[in-house]
Amino acid sequence: MNGDTRAAVVTSPPPTTAPHKERYFDRVDENNPEYLRERNMAPDLRQDFNMMEQKKRVSMILQSPVV
Repeated sequence: MNGDTRAAVVTSPPPTTAPHKERYFDRVDENNPEYLRERNMAPDLRQDFNMMEQKKRVSMILQSPVV
C-alpha cells in the first residue's frame, strides 16, 4: 500500500442534442386531398365515419382464421 487513496474520477462527454423527434403534424401533408376532406368533415359525420371504420376492423378480426 502506498497510501494513495484518491478515487478515480470518470468524466463523460457532454450529452449530444437529441435527434429531432417527429411530431404528428410533421407527417401530415396539408395539401393532401384526403386530409383536407377529413379535416373539413362535419364532427358528427366524422364520428359516424370513425365508428364505421372501427366496426369494419372488429368484423375483420372476428372473421380472421384462428392461428
